[in-house]
Amino acid sequence: MTNLVHLSLSLTGVKVTIPEHDLHSQMLPRPEYNIVRRIVEPKFATIVSISVDQNCISRDRLVCLLKVPDLRLTSLNLLTVTGFVDGAVINAIATHQIEIVHLFINICYISTEHFDLLCRHLEKLVTFHFYGTLLDSCWLESLMYFKELRTLIIEDFKLHDFSNFPEPTILQRLLDKPRDIQLTHLDIDFGFLQHTLNIAKMCLRFVASRLLKLTFLRLSLCPLDDNLFREITTNLINLVVLRVENCSISDDALTGLKNIEIDASRPPLRHLKRLTELDLNNCIKVTDVSLESAFASCSLKKLSLRNCSQITDCGLVNLAAQPESFKRSIEELNLSGCYKVTDWGLSKLLPELKRLRVLNLKECYKVTSKTLETVKRYCPKLRYLCISWGLYMSHKSNLLDTLPLLKLASDAVTEVGFRH
Repeated sequence: MTNLVHLSLSLTGVKVTIPEHDLHSQMLPRPEYNIVRRIVEPKFATIVSISVDQNCISRDRLVCLLKVPDLRLTSLNLLTVTGFVDGAVINAIATHQIEIVHLFINICYISTEHFDLLCRHLEKLVTFHFYGTLLDSCWLESLMYFKELRTLIIEDFKLHDFSNFPEPTILQRLLDKPRDIQLTHLDIDFGFLQHTLNIAKMCLRFVASRLLKLTFLRLSLCPLDDNLFREITTNLINLVVLRVENCSISDDALTGLKNIEIDASRPPLRHLKRLTELDLNNCIKVTDVSLESAFASCSLKKLSLRNCSQITDCGLVNLAAQPESFKRSIEELNLSGCYKVTDWGLSKLLPELKRLRVLNLKECYKVTSKTLETVKRYCPKLRYLCISWGLYMSHKSNLLDTLPLLKLASDAVTEVGFRH
């Protein structure tokens, strides 16, 4: 039996992908239900993934499609417009597609009843990603029903009713539950809880005290204070990637210098023995002080200080003075937006980073061609370099002659495009 792996429904047509077959992909003219139904029904093919883009198929027909008896999806991606996914769609997913492993839901309203239905029936769900989704009531408590959930991504999440969502007593009850939670990947934007500070902090305590198997954690726009940060770094010892963006943590969170209970020679990050990637993007209270001792016990491969605008040359000198284990491990360094750093600071740091492969100096306006000479001399393994537009235009040929494998970018390139 040949598996028809992916069916994509969009306004441009129906795309069918069949691996290891003469017909690797086929674009049919219109995403009409009858065409889709004929694709689903043949016994020679088994669809395991469907992606729905915009309103290319009516809601009723999507529900009918989800109810096809022989359809056993493992992946469903609903890239739909506002209001398309309703209770009928959620009910069809929960009752007829219980084999789903990966689920993406975009811009819809999910009531407590239907969210609870998803959580109770999709027992095999490993990845749950919802974007711009309007939820109400006790969604966090419902998440406890997922037995296999490993990845949870909450992006541009919105609350239907702040007054009832979620009640602090319910969050406290969750904190007290003994159940082991298997979640390993959590990506959450707390912008939706900016006006409910106490509830947001209780959510963070839930993360720090209950999600002990996390290996990936991204927190953005959250009320993460220094104490909560230390709680996270103390308890979540399995973290490999920690991304703390647009948060108000200070040097004390990273060094513990103001906390008499913490030995300054043993900073909070010492607990994270597996940590290889740390992002402190837009954490504007982080200064040169953090770069003096925070990473002494770390073996990071990636360090991002993007838009940490208080970082200066002194901070780069502090990084250069870190233990050899740190300097030998760093492969990617992002200093974009650290506009106070100069050629002098980089001349002290770059010779120490023998394995550096990626360097982002976007919007570092005091960096000149002198740094490019430092790069050519001390960074033979460098593969990606982002610099200002002027330097890019003036020195592109010279750099590429010296480092032929180097990929150059300029300020005109986005952070995503820089790497791809």
